[in-house]
Amino acid sequence: MAQITFGRGSKVRRALAAFLAATVVVSLVAGGVSLVVLGQAPPPPLLLPDGGQQHATESGVTWVPRIGTRVYGNCTRVLAIDGGGVKGLVPASILAELERRTGRPISQQFDLIAGTSTGAILALGLARPSNENARLPAFSAADLVGLYREYSERIFPRSFAPMRALRRVFRPKFSPEDVEAVFASYFEDVRLIEALTNVAIPAYDIVENRRIWFLSYASAQNDLLMRDIVRGATAAPTFFAPSRFAVSKRVAEKGTVALVDGALFANNPSQDAYLFGRRLRSGDDSSVLVLSIGTGKSTRKHSFEDAWGWGVLGWMDPLLEIAFSDPAIDDIMRRTLEGQGDYFRLQADFGGVDVALDDSSPQANKRLEDAAASYVATREDEMTRLAFELSLPRSPQCGPPLGADYERPEGPRLGQRMIRQNAPQH
Repeated sequence: MAQITFGRGSKVRRALAAFLAATVVVSLVAGGVSLVVLGQAPPPPLLLPDGGQQHATESGVTWVPRIGTRVYGNCTRVLAIDGGGVKGLVPASILAELERRTGRPISQQFDLIAGTSTGAILALGLARPSNENARLPAFSAADLVGLYREYSERIFPRSFAPMRALRRVFRPKFSPEDVEAVFASYFEDVRLIEALTNVAIPAYDIVENRRIWFLSYASAQNDLLMRDIVRGATAAPTFFAPSRFAVSKRVAEKGTVALVDGALFANNPSQDAYLFGRRLRSGDDSSVLVLSIGTGKSTRKHSFEDAWGWGVLGWMDPLLEIAFSDPAIDDIMRRTLEGQGDYFRLQADFGGVDVALDDSSPQANKRLEDAAASYVATREDEMTRLAFELSLPRSPQCGPPLGADYERPEGPRLGQRMIRQNAPQH
């Protein structure tokens, strides 16, 4: 057989080598042709001519502008979402913008999502698998923006203010039936172990007088229903009655927990989330990215003259505001991650006009969405950098992920108990 040789640097030889190194599979997707290159290992995200990165999405391809010269991103990526009642619309809107910029669901961008109170709704909502495909999220962040728009008034019904304030002195301000119905419709029978990424939710057990973190990778807890956890984690004192449900005796010796809002001790869960995240990888590279999103702040101040005359009713909301705000956590996180990773704190500013935790009026919803949109517009550089950092591949030194490595069934969600492998011990 005649032997054919190619000169050094020949385009034909390079093309042949490329062909032999990979198999090209052509498939029809949504009426078009999709080329998928199958190799021994997936390549890193494609570097575009303008230095950006490319992600494929259902609707096309998303380009993320490149910043700096970094090749690899942080090994562990953590999202922490503050509590704040109806003001959860703010982080939901910011996360919707982040999904739009990156072209990827939040659950695919973070190794752990921690959420307090209203942040628990977002954390579990973003990690809840679809009934049609157990490997994809049921809701986008934009879908959860719709939850606040549509159901805020059902959860926090408006009525004659003096009568509701008087009721609040003797019993919870709102009935739990409506909020439980909303959670049941969104979370159905989905269990914590089914979360698409690791999830951490704080709550306080008033019977045992102890803090509880519900961790999707803790074997004693992962059979619990998401709707039960989120109901207890959002039971803000004076607003809603505590929630009680059965748990494993490894969680509580009595076999039940009676929960109120985790905002009482961790309204900003970023510090705990960071510590949880550090345990999720065992490689030589321990770098961590933390994205902490608040529910907005106000510059409104209370006067001495007003506070002087406050009784139980007057102090009720200011005390909750004080308990639910802890700016010291932000300072701690900045110092902790200095030189060891990346820390982003996104906190919209309402100026001198605040929005109450339970203000479900259309005017309040508009104010919250406007505040989120204004914040994103004025933080363009930070949002661009964040999207780029999340688009970077992880270093080979990161080590394998732990916690979310159980076998997930392909196709429709089965609603069955799944066995988690190699989960961190807590």
